[in-house]
Amino acid sequence: MRVGVGVSEDLPLAVQQRVATHVEAAGFASLWTNEASGRDALLLCQAWAAATTDLEVGVGVVPIWTRTPAQLAMASATLQEASGGRFLLGLGVSHAATMGPWHGAEVRRPLTAAQELLTILADLEAGERSDTRGEVLSSRAFRLAIDPLPPPTRRYLGAMGPRMLALAGTHAHGALLNWAGPEEVAAAGQQVAQAAAAAGRDPRQVEMAAYVRVAVSEDRDAARAALATQIGRYGALPAYAAHLERQGFGPALARAKQAHRTGADGAGLADALGEEALGALGWAATPTDDPAPWLDTFTAAGLDHLVARVVVVGDDPVASIDAVVRALDRQVG
Repeated sequence: MRVGVGVSEDLPLAVQQRVATHVEAAGFASLWTNEASGRDALLLCQAWAAATTDLEVGVGVVPIWTRTPAQLAMASATLQEASGGRFLLGLGVSHAATMGPWHGAEVRRPLTAAQELLTILADLEAGERSDTRGEVLSSRAFRLAIDPLPPPTRRYLGAMGPRMLALAGTHAHGALLNWAGPEEVAAAGQQVAQAAAAAGRDPRQVEMAAYVRVAVSEDRDAARAALATQIGRYGALPAYAAHLERQGFGPALARAKQAHRTGADGAGLADALGEEALGALGWAATPTDDPAPWLDTFTAAGLDHLVARVVVVGDDPVASIDAVVRALDRQVG
């Protein structure tokens, strides 16, 4: 299993480049960011690539509604050229609650839109002229005017439900999971593999990747509280609440919501969620804890690429990134 690091995009670029060199020197396979309302994730990947030589740079995820398919193909090909083939593109349907107000985008038929985007990107990066008259997304008579064309970008589809997981198996290079414990990773991997095989693809060529939250601090209770706060924040979103409930964490999430209503802080949320939910959905640790047993549970579940998404503990994100890198580098260096 390869191990990468995931960080927020909301740090100055010079700091981000120093983080990238640190992550590469520690022996990690990749560095990922998300795209929300901060710095442009694709430009950040370019900055990381310029500061490193071997580190894969990825975004997980770009909302499929904010760039046209042709524009995204141009950006991806340019990043592949600039990075020497190290760019990893995660795509996701995001949430109507932000896409509409923020971008004026209409979120409709997300599964269809994701399939159409993956088809268009594959055609364009193969040097073909686009010819997709989609029900949601379209591109016709467009060809990348880049010579020579860089190798195609590895495309990961952010997926939680069975239909999106199946689409990753049939149309993407990988599935990118989020808030998935080892049991969910194993179940999702089976769904992706079955869809890939049914489509005549080699399931081994479809990578299973996952964002898994990691909080590291000298104060174990503070790490637990920070991780619990993240779980509670995502659990307030209907799609993630349903996702967590499918994994059997419905009672834990209900206890956390009740604790939040009564004014509980992060420590109270951690107690409400309980060790089973905290341990499955992330790793809250001190710098001296051994990550090997925790990592082994994901290896045994069939995960190919674990992205340790840094949970900030306290008010210094760079210190939190450094703590996570140092805690895990014994296993990846």
